[in-house]
Amino acid sequence: MRYVITESKLDEAITDYLDEMFDVDNIHYTSPLEYDDETGEEWEDENRIEFYVGDYGDLDTCFEWYDCYYFIEGSYGRKICPMVRVENPYLQSLNGYFGNLWHEPFKRWFSFHFDKPVKTIE
Repeated sequence: MRYVITESKLDEAITDYLDEMFDVDNIHYTSPLEYDDETGEEWEDENRIEFYVGDYGDLDTCFEWYDCYYFIEGSYGRKICPMVRVENPYLQSLNGYFGNLWHEPFKRWFSFHFDKPVKTIE
């Protein structure tokens, strides 16, 4: 038996799934420290943001956002940025249920909740 679902209903179902999967009120973020081996200098790279559940020490990373300035001029990353890399097991679950159909709804969901643009999902 085949079922037909409209694109808007699918987007709504995916958005509902994202809301269930990610408790936005419990997702925190940080710009991880970068380290220069030559100078010993440490700094927060605001061009990369790590989103995680609970406490940072628990390392339950959901996704990472990368701004274009994170990547070297002329690199592949500069062509596809800003981008979000979704971590496992979240990536496996989304792919398992929706294939790659979740990418566009996720971009809108992410931008709405975290006020960051997204061009590409990796």
